[in-house]
Parts: sequence; structure tokens; C-alpha cells
Amino acid sequence: MNDCINILLVEDTPSDVRLTQEALKRSGLIYEMEVVNDGVEAMDYLLQLKTSSDKQLPDIILLDLNMPRKNGHEVLDEIKNDPELKPIPVVLLTVSERDDDVMEALRLKMNYYIAKPVTSQKLSAIIKSIHELHTQPSNESDVHTDEESHIRLVLAGNPHTSAVALTKLSDDPDDKVRSRVAENAHTPTALLIKLANDSSAEVRLSVSENVNAPASVLQTLSSDQSEDVRVELSANPRTPRHLLKTLADDVNIYVSSIAYKTLEALRKGKHAPVVDAPPLGAKS
Repeated sequence: MNDCINILLVEDTPSDVRLTQEALKRSGLIYEMEVVNDGVEAMDYLLQLKTSSDKQLPDIILLDLNMPRKNGHEVLDEIKNDPELKPIPVVLLTVSERDDDVMEALRLKMNYYIAKPVTSQKLSAIIKSIHELHTQPSNESDVHTDEESHIRLVLAGNPHTSAVALTKLSDDPDDKVRSRVAENAHTPTALLIKLANDSSAEVRLSVSENVNAPASVLQTLSSDQSEDVRVELSANPRTPRHLLKTLADDVNIYVSSIAYKTLEALRKGKHAPVVDAPPLGAKS
């Protein structure tokens, strides 16, 4: 990475500040870091940057969860409700093991979180992954570590990941990452159209399960070569009725029978039946 990453660390514990600084020094990243000691200082600093002509906003914010005066949840809420600050990726730093804390931060649109104590490997992987996705051209030949691959997988399924990052993740060489993008309810329609024609049946199957997949995408998938994709559409009560009628005439008896049952369930005002589809690639 040739460009310098501007990082804002919001942390009130001096020992954790030192640990983060040491982790970054060993990370191999090119960066500049500003440290503020609590949530109030963080918002004051960011608001000053907005009005400054010679300073740029941070590329990434590392945000502690538990702080006096204004905690991480409150800071995250303010950042994500400010149109100018909203695009900045936020990584939550927390020692909390409570799922409620993580889910609340997710609701408030964090991009990722790191459990303390912070290590150079963990910090380097998350900053590198997020920065690449937001600023660097995508490259299918890129090789990612296990940690980076895991981060990309999480980001692919995060409803608050930016469209720019999702676009790059849709080209990821890992089918699991592309599948996670395909099932993300906030993935733009243009990407769903692209992924509906993906070479991997698993990816196309994930598109068919996306609750916001438009009718045009489902139309494409209704004639998919994979029986598993057509079975998923046949069992889905959200599939438009005209497509269910087409699937009820499918050459595959299993697909057609499921589509017929779904149509009958809809006609009677019942939910569609739960179907155990055959393994991917199974013959009928």
C-alpha cells in the first residue's frame, strides 16, 4: 500500500493507546494517527476537521466502546447521522463479550469490531482490508491471509458496508464472500444482476434467497441451469406468481412439484412449505 492511511483513535485508557500504537508500528502499514481521549473530544475534533481547509477527514476511525462523558455507541450514532462523516469506516474496539453491545453497534452502523487486547496482526488485517475496499482498485489475483478473508466475509454481509466496498467484494475470488454479498439485503440491484450470472451455483443460490432481489433478477434465476436455484425459487413465497407458474411447468419434477405446492399455499393464504432441497448438483 503506497498511500498513507489517516487513522483516528478514540481511546480513554492510556495503556490501550500504547498497545494500539505498538500494534500499528509492527503492522507494516504506512499511516498517520491522531489520538483523542474520549467521545466528546472525538466529535469536537471531527467537527473542526469539517470546517478546516488544510486537513482531511480520517480514512478509518478506531473507536473504543466504553468511555466517560460520551461512549462509543453515542459517538457512532453521531458520526453515522452526519452526511459528511457517515462514509468514514468505523472499527469498534471493545472488551465486552455481550452480544447486545455488538448488535447495538451494528444497528448504529459500525463496519467491524476488534476485541481487546489489540494485536498487530489483527489490527493490520482489518485496517488493510477496509482501506483496500474503500480506496484501492480491485484485483482478483490478490492473495489474502485467513484473517483478511474472514474480515472480507464479515464485511460482505454487513448491511452498513458501502456500495463501493460491496462492488469490490462481488469480485472476490472466494465463492463464500461473493455469496455473502449476494444475500446482503443492502446489495445494490446492479450487483445482484451481476451475481445472478456468477459462475458459482452457490452464489446464484444466495441471490435467490435475497429478500430484496427484484423480479428481473428472479426472472433470470427461474431458468438457471442449477436445479437447486430453481428449487429455492419454487419454495419461496416471495417469488412472483407468474414465475411460480413457469416453475410449476419445469422439466425437473421436484422443482415443478414444489412450485405447485407454493402456489397452492399462497392461494389458500398459507405460508409456503419448508423444503429440504437435494444436495447441490444432485440428479433427479
